[in-house]
Parts: sequence; C-alpha cells; structure tokens
Amino acid sequence: MARRAWREYTRMRTAIFFLIGLVILVLVGSFVPQDQTSAAQKVSDFLAAHGNVNDLATGLGLPLTQVFVSPLYFILLGSLYIALGACVLRRGRALVLRTVRHHPRTAQYWGEWGSWLFHSAFFVLLVAVVWGKATGYQGFVEVTTGQTVTESAVDEDNLKEGVLSNGQHAGYQVTLNSFSATYDSASGEAKDFVSNVTVSDHGHTVLTKDVRVNDFLGYQNVDFYQFDYGWAPHVVVTNPAGKVVFDGTVQLFSPSSAASKSVQSGTLKVPDFNYTLPGTSVSTQFGAQLAIFPDAQVSTTLGTNGGISSSDVTYAPGGQEARNPVVEAKLYVGNLGLDAGVPQNVNALNQQQLTPLNNGNPIPLVMGTQTQVFLPGQSGQPVAFTISFPDLRQYSVFMVKKDDGVSMVYLAFFLMMSGLIVKLYIKPLAEARTTRAKRRLSGTAPATSVPTPAAELIGLPPDHSSGSRESEDSPDQELTMSASGSGSAGSPPRLSGGR
Repeated sequence: MARRAWREYTRMRTAIFFLIGLVILVLVGSFVPQDQTSAAQKVSDFLAAHGNVNDLATGLGLPLTQVFVSPLYFILLGSLYIALGACVLRRGRALVLRTVRHHPRTAQYWGEWGSWLFHSAFFVLLVAVVWGKATGYQGFVEVTTGQTVTESAVDEDNLKEGVLSNGQHAGYQVTLNSFSATYDSASGEAKDFVSNVTVSDHGHTVLTKDVRVNDFLGYQNVDFYQFDYGWAPHVVVTNPAGKVVFDGTVQLFSPSSAASKSVQSGTLKVPDFNYTLPGTSVSTQFGAQLAIFPDAQVSTTLGTNGGISSSDVTYAPGGQEARNPVVEAKLYVGNLGLDAGVPQNVNALNQQQLTPLNNGNPIPLVMGTQTQVFLPGQSGQPVAFTISFPDLRQYSVFMVKKDDGVSMVYLAFFLMMSGLIVKLYIKPLAEARTTRAKRRLSGTAPATSVPTPAAELIGLPPDHSSGSRESEDSPDQELTMSASGSGSAGSPPRLSGGR
C-alpha cells in the first residue's frame, strides 16, 4: 500500500497538480500587495479593506500579503520538488538500463528519451531557482551622477543574502558618469532612461556601458539592473561664521518607484553646524525637509500696492523634466537626535527637539540663487547663515543581484531543446523507418511472425507490438519485464495485424 501511494505521489501528473497550485499562489501574490516588495501604504490599505479575508487565509497557512513566505507555498514547492525529482530519477534509471542492455531503438524508446529530457529540464530549472536564491544576494544602491560606489554589503541597501551565501562581494567600483531620461510628449511619462557607468577593478578601468531597463550590467557574476531614478539637488549650507558646513547632493524620493518625478522629497541633516544659540551650552544642529519641483509652476499674488514681492510667489509641481527647478525647504535647528543611540530613517526628520525657522513656512530655493536665513545672535542681534541650490543632478537606482543558478538555467535550456529535438525529429524518423521496414517485409515474411533478426531490423522489442504508444511508466514496465525474463531474446517476436 505504501509503495503504491509513493508511486502515485511521484508520478508526473501529481507533480503537475502541485505546479498548478503554485501557479495559483503566484497569481494571488501578483495581484495582492506583498510585504517587503510593495509599497507599505498599499499593503496597509489592502489589510484595512480585506482584513477578514486575510485572517481566514492566514488560518489556512496563506497570509495574503506574505504569499511567497507562507507555509502553504513552501509545502507545495517542496512537494513539487520531491514528486518531480523522484519521477525524473526513476524514469531516467529505467531508460539508462534499457540503453546499456541494448534494447531496440524503437520510436517509443526515443519518445521516452525526449519526454524525460524535457521533464528533467523543468526539474533542473526549479533547482536553479532555489540554488540561486540560497547562495546569492540582492540589494539596491543609489548612485548620483559623478559618484562612485563599491559592490559591497556596506554600500547596498535592503540587502538580502541567501541562507547558503558566504557573504563575499565582488568589491569592484561602479561610477555613474551620466544619466538621461526621455519623456513621451503626449503623456509626459518617461519612455526610456539610461545610465552610463564605468566599472573599475583594482584601480583599472574594465568597461563602460549604458545600462537601461532590460539591458543590465554584468561583471564577475554580479548584475546591476536599472531599477529607478530620481533628483539629487546640490545644496550648500554656511553657518553664521561663514564656514561651509555642508556641500553635497541630497537624494530625494517619490512615494513609490511608479510615482511621478514631478515632485520628490527628502531630508538634509547637518549635525556639525558649529553654532551655539543664546542660552544654550551645546552647539546646535541643522536639519531641513526638502521638496524638489523640477518643472515648477509659478503662481503670483498682487499685493495691496499692486506690486509683487517674493513672499507672494508660490510654486507647484509641473512636468517631470528639469525646465524650472525649485527646491522648497522647511528649516529647523536644535537636536537631531543622532546621538541617542536609536537607529533613524535617513529620509525622515525627528522634530521632537527641533525648532522650525521662518515660522515653519517653506523657503523656496531657486536654482543658482543663495538665500539668507536669520538666527538669534549672542548680542541680541540676529545673525545670518546661508543656504543655496547651485545645480540639479540626478541619481540612478540599481538592483544589485548575484545568482549562482544561472549556469544551471543554461543547462535546463540545453536539456529542454534536446528533448524537443528528440521528440519532434528523431522519434518521427524512427517511426518512418519502422513503417518502411514493415512494408519491405510484408511480401516476404509470414504475416503471423517475424524472426528475431528481422525484428531487430525494424526496431521492435521482443514480444512487443509494433505500436508506438507512450506512457510515463513504460520505461519501468519494460525494465521490469527485462529483469524478470519475460521478454528474452530467445522468444520469437510477433507483429500485430497482417492476418
């Protein structure tokens, strides 16, 4: 009974049922927002709208927002591997023994080989996926134009390493030389964006390449995929003493990768501002919430005297191209909380111990201009520091991925093509040869039987009919018959039909 159950479990049709179950789960995971891969707001909205359904599915081992790490997913995946692997090994062993024992090369024989190669390719492909995930890693890196990053765990965000990964990274450098995006004139959406990068290894330039969607950079078995892009305004801050305390780019982000680039936001933190406010003994720190409008739309309001002042000008998002870049900055001084020993989100500003400047109103920074902001001075007189926006740059987001299963994918492709060639070409040729041989023998041999040499000539196994019916268990059946001696070469074969 157990043997029969195991045989049914490891049949190809059982593996197909497991595969269908996995496909259904993948479809669920494709339509339902997933933790770690979808925007957090989308996941929260789904749980708020379908909380009861998710609770019911979780009780069945399938949390809808965690499909690909759910117990049901792993059970089906493991069952598929076991069923398909056992089936491939059993059928492969039978076919190899038939070949070693010089069984006739019938059309059925070649058909079984083609079927086995095709199914083996699918099994190897599944193994390649798991092996690549287990031994590789995946992370993201943001590179501003002119910046160089190292392919290392330190420079990569959201790094996920496989359970069998050795933690070793390639260690070469990637420099973003330039970035450009082209937009559709009708919709205004980006239709292509490309990063020109240079790879350096141990101080030597290795290659320079344009990286775009579906055209990745690959070097030392590590791939850089173009994932997203954004704006990185160059900001310069000087303290009241005239000392430059910050001079660099600030990467700003959209709520999600699919969001428009017409407005992006982020934070600037300057812990070493080197100025002490009156009544305090500790040097104050500086922070800012920034928002970029690359194509700012300007709105003005007439004053009571009929004139227009800078305070009467407001800005709003426009297009996605940098036609009129403006940065709006909400400025704060105080304690950024960086010394509390608690990890902080680099894109969030903790305002609990900060004092807003300019009454909490944003200050517009037009590209190429410098703005003065005043702070209380020690003598009671306000002192000024400056913040400027000299130029606008862009950054590129790359998904960095190492997958050691790629070579196995190529092997699976080779097996699959070999199986198709055998099934579609070699098997029909064997059938045609058998048919021609039967026609030649029909006028010279008795209709009821054919001697053993003639059977070998036309490719018929002893005591088997000339049909070429295939079944997934036929290799095992023929192997069993050969082992039990029911198909020995001493018994004369018979041809069906012809009576």
